[in-house]
Amino acid sequence: MPKTPYPLRVRLHGGRSVHAAHTLSISGGAETACDYYIDILADNHWLDDDTEVTCKRCQRALKREVQR
Repeated sequence: MPKTPYPLRVRLHGGRSVHAAHTLSISGGAETACDYYIDILADNHWLDDDTEVTCKRCQRALKREVQR
């Protein structure tokens, strides 16, 4: 698996899609590859790092990162 700037996987509270995310060092929150800010204290489902990303916008963003 290629190295990615979005190593975390999360299913947002009430959501169905699995998003790729990374932590934000300044705010202590996290951000998805599709530019959604996540409060890490919210009731989200954090998944294993090897979980498949199902959010279409995150998939496109990850594909762009690999092409760089």
